[in-house]
Amino acid sequence: MSKNFYQALGKTEAWPNISSAHPASLTYDDVLLVPQANTKIGSRKETDLSVQFGPFTLSKPIVTAPMDTISGEKMARLMHKIGGLTFMPRVFIDEALEACKNLQKDKINAVYSIGLKNAFADAQAFKKLGAKVLLLDVAHGGMQSVVNAAAEIQDKLKMTVIAGNIVSYDQAMVYKEAGLKIARVGVGGGGMCITRLVAGAGFPQLSAVFETVESGLDVIADGGIRKPADFAKAIAAGAKVIMVGSILAGTEETPGKVIGGVKKARGQASEDYMKDNGSKMGEFRSAEGIMTMVPYKGPAELIIDDLIGGLRSAMSYVGAKDIQEFQSKAQFAVVSQAAQGEGVAHIERK
Repeated sequence: MSKNFYQALGKTEAWPNISSAHPASLTYDDVLLVPQANTKIGSRKETDLSVQFGPFTLSKPIVTAPMDTISGEKMARLMHKIGGLTFMPRVFIDEALEACKNLQKDKINAVYSIGLKNAFADAQAFKKLGAKVLLLDVAHGGMQSVVNAAAEIQDKLKMTVIAGNIVSYDQAMVYKEAGLKIARVGVGGGGMCITRLVAGAGFPQLSAVFETVESGLDVIADGGIRKPADFAKAIAAGAKVIMVGSILAGTEETPGKVIGGVKKARGQASEDYMKDNGSKMGEFRSAEGIMTMVPYKGPAELIIDDLIGGLRSAMSYVGAKDIQEFQSKAQFAVVSQAAQGEGVAHIERK
């Protein structure tokens, strides 16, 4: 992974010992990737984006979030076809197992989500259907109960178990010491997440990637992807794959019907989701997500192509032929708010 930050006149410094910003303060808009000298990539077509993710070889480092208005069987089939991966949402177990049965029948790779309650029994049910990878899908992945459950399933059932969400080096090291290999990273940065407004908890997403990658875990950067540049910066920082959710809301492959030109999209911690899934709002539970209606956008592949195209372009500026070289060569520059504004289209419209 790259932790190199450019100072001036060819001099660099390494995160976290950077002089121009607090190391725990950085998100994607705070940095730019510095174009490199003597690059030898003649075309974006020369770039190889393939990564090994658990037992899966992906030709594109992109996965979809386990949200019931984003990921379903249709999305899983698309992602499998284009070389990515879908994380199926945590829904009622009978519904989830039926989806698993349908996808496994056609040899469609996917990750299946379970909760803490009945975690081991649910994991056994998925294993019997041929599932290879599970996500222990919990908002606060730093709880010891999450670590214990994930490690037990991985050790006894010999499955790959992903846990999260976490954000810090200390949390990541607890995972590693428990024998876990992959962590889902990010709290509060999702497009339909309001955890930072409700709980005041979270961590700037780019710094969260830097922190957790340092542990040696494979990191899923989850949240904060609003444009292709964010995708490229997260990969440069060392993320193995990028998880996208709200950016795909309203696309053809997302679950739900188009009504009046719009589709429903919601966070899994929204009041709308909790009402449909038997959770009650009150003193001990607040909504940490929102529900909204999103204009129909057409095929999801168009949005994914845009994200992937941005990554290939970033790699060409750095002069990297593959992800490993990109993460080795990339340099970041911390930028001012004025520089951020300079980077968007600003010609006067008439």
